[in-house]
Amino acid sequence: MIALMVSYIVLGLSIAAPIGPINVEIMKRGLVFGFWPAFCVGLGGMSSDIILMALMFFGLSSILQIKIVSITLMLLGCIILIYSGWSSLLSKSTFHTPESDNRSISRLGIRSYLKGFSIAGTNPMNILFWVSIYGSVLSHALDTNTLGYAFLLSTLVFIGIGLWNLNLAFTIHFARILMSPIYMKLIHVVASLILIGYGVYFGILGVTEILM
Repeated sequence: MIALMVSYIVLGLSIAAPIGPINVEIMKRGLVFGFWPAFCVGLGGMSSDIILMALMFFGLSSILQIKIVSITLMLLGCIILIYSGWSSLLSKSTFHTPESDNRSISRLGIRSYLKGFSIAGTNPMNILFWVSIYGSVLSHALDTNTLGYAFLLSTLVFIGIGLWNLNLAFTIHFARILMSPIYMKLIHVVASLILIGYGVYFGILGVTEILM
């Protein structure tokens, strides 16, 4: 049983680990502002994941597979990612820790949370996982066990995702101490370009789906 639980946590880690829009945004926020805003991006992404998980539980995955819905999500993802990357690229970022004022920290955390939520909620790659891979895992769990057992496995996957986000935010927070401002700026620019690249990619997918 313990081995099974660990395997589902590892599954969550493996889901969250590949470089994608959320991880890029976590790294970008972590370089500029430190741990808390970076982790809030991850929390926002996980909130979107909870909604998608709930959709799977209530059997609404078929809605996400409707062509017009998938095209809309791809185009939304395109707009949000290109806007996020472009605005970040043009901003004159200074690398610092948030002000000690609680309201400033809270505002920055809320903005970071909403950015993570919007990116994850409109990211076709993320949605594809929940519809396909996680849908298969959930279907198998429900076929062989109770709903409570399926919920436990889902929670373990979610814990794995949370552990990865926490680890990445901590790593970037402490790594920024060892980096020179020029190197940090370079990473920031590359991360912004990657977000734009993902946006263009999703836009091409959406247009292709429309033309098919």
